[in-house]
Amino acid sequence: PPPPPPPPPPHGQCNNTIFLRSLSMNNAFLLFRKRPAFTLAEVLTTLGIIGIVAAMTLPNIITNYQKKVTVERLKKIYSVMQNAYLRSQNDNGPAEYWDYPQKNYDRDIDKFFQKYYKPYLNVAKECHDTVCIGNKNAAYSPVSLNGTPLSSATVVQYFVVLSDGTLLYFLPGVPASYIWMYIDINGSQKPNMIGRDIFVTDIYRYHNYKYEIKFWNNSSYDDINKLLGTQDYGCNKKVSGYTAGFNCGAVIYKSGWKIPPNYPW
Repeated sequence: PPPPPPPPPPHGQCNNTIFLRSLSMNNAFLLFRKRPAFTLAEVLTTLGIIGIVAAMTLPNIITNYQKKVTVERLKKIYSVMQNAYLRSQNDNGPAEYWDYPQKNYDRDIDKFFQKYYKPYLNVAKECHDTVCIGNKNAAYSPVSLNGTPLSSATVVQYFVVLSDGTLLYFLPGVPASYIWMYIDINGSQKPNMIGRDIFVTDIYRYHNYKYEIKFWNNSSYDDINKLLGTQDYGCNKKVSGYTAGFNCGAVIYKSGWKIPPNYPW
């Protein structure tokens, strides 16, 4: 036969058990309430420390990001222009036989570009004044690495805006044997400064040079420190005149598409 059921608890034992459990929970609640909390002073001190650390590290993070974006954009447009140059030679013959501008500051540079480069680029707009490419409040006003205005760079008044926002403008040189091509990797957005978002390239037709688009002085110096020097065209803020920063594109290129630590950012 099945075992008999257990005897009922003595009178009042259930009530005692419930009471003890309730007392235990109350004690735990009271103990939790007595735990010390952070004071306002402690909270403010912690937030202050976090703010100091952020102020020390955030500028470096932003600068490193800007440098990375600059290199990526510069590398991209360099590749795009080189590809356009090669495709144009396939259709128009060797570059040494192209119809180059024949005068200093020749305004026929637009005809040269439209024939030899435009068909191989995604051109969004062509302009003949700086207001056309500037923002609503001011015309486009580029400067060199030392802050000197680059008024001569825009004297030809021919500007090309690509579909990705890159801005190109040109300056044919005497004796019509080279063309400076300025590349602003973010268009009219600031700072519009040589070495920061503007980089100078050459389109050469010298017979002792290979016909190509290259960064200014890319073939003149193998030593990056010389490109960073204080001589004319050096990638250095101490260079006097409007040529300060012309070598900066070659510095990035020769550094393996990187901005070296001693770059004048």
